[in-house]
Amino acid sequence: MEQSNMEFQVIGDERGSLISLEAMKNIPFNIKRVYYIYSVDPTLPRGFHAHKELQQVLVCVSGSCKIILDDGKVKSEYILDKPDKGLLVYKMIWHEMHDFSEDCVLMVLANDYYDEEDYLRDYEEFKSYLTKKSNTNNYFKHEKSIIETNNIGADTRIWAYTHVFPGARIGENCNINDHTLIENDVVLGNNVTVKSGVHIWDGVKIGNNVFIGPSVVFTNDLNPRSKVYPEKFAQTIIRDFASIGANSTVVAGNVIGEYAMIGAGSVVTKDVPPYTLWYGNPAEFKGHVCECGNKLDTNYICEKCNKDMKDKIVFV
Repeated sequence: MEQSNMEFQVIGDERGSLISLEAMKNIPFNIKRVYYIYSVDPTLPRGFHAHKELQQVLVCVSGSCKIILDDGKVKSEYILDKPDKGLLVYKMIWHEMHDFSEDCVLMVLANDYYDEEDYLRDYEEFKSYLTKKSNTNNYFKHEKSIIETNNIGADTRIWAYTHVFPGARIGENCNINDHTLIENDVVLGNNVTVKSGVHIWDGVKIGNNVFIGPSVVFTNDLNPRSKVYPEKFAQTIIRDFASIGANSTVVAGNVIGEYAMIGAGSVVTKDVPPYTLWYGNPAEFKGHVCECGNKLDTNYICEKCNKDMKDKIVFV
């Protein structure tokens, strides 16, 4: 089973500690629902279900509990006992909660609202649903591609000489061009375009409707040495509708905001705010862009589509 453990940065001093949880940053999805479980009878386990589409992050903000995850092939056991530890539960993972401490408060962050139709509450039904999904060819894969994951959305197209690792998650209606590689700890949203020659390494999270140009480079280790691996790779976030031009390099650990545009051949070394245009080496702020991609002038009304962008502009 793919890695599900998460660690959150603790900010603190003599006054105490603080942890910030941010959607599409240290939480790899947009948060639509938060709930928490407390005052639980330690002798009574909970859970015993899977979700068809829902993703969740579990954080034990007080006390401890044991979580069992089951992907239909492998069962893994995790102990949540610190507020800076989280557990990412993907869709189609059977999960159980056991051994609650008396002071346990288990917080759950979900990427969608409650929907009873999304639940699989019987284990045999869960196994049957897994088999049905794995036998359904709802996306296209070229005969010369290597696809090791079952987590690919409908109508996605994957072309020749592409290698997708077992833990990767790819949304619906994506277009993955020739000679690409997508590692395990990678998430692609819906309607993503990945042009030829792109390697997407562990730690890269890409939102919906993102364009990745030819030969774009993502890094994930700020201090690389051969055969020396960090405990955790840096997280790089590309938010919805962003575009990255051909031959650009995105240095690990940065966030590219919604609708941002990176010019061809740029080297991104810092966070890029939404609706901004950056290019150069290193990439520098060059103006603002409309949702249609056109560069805006100083009145922030798009000459191409006439959209007024004043309320969405982030001044740099």
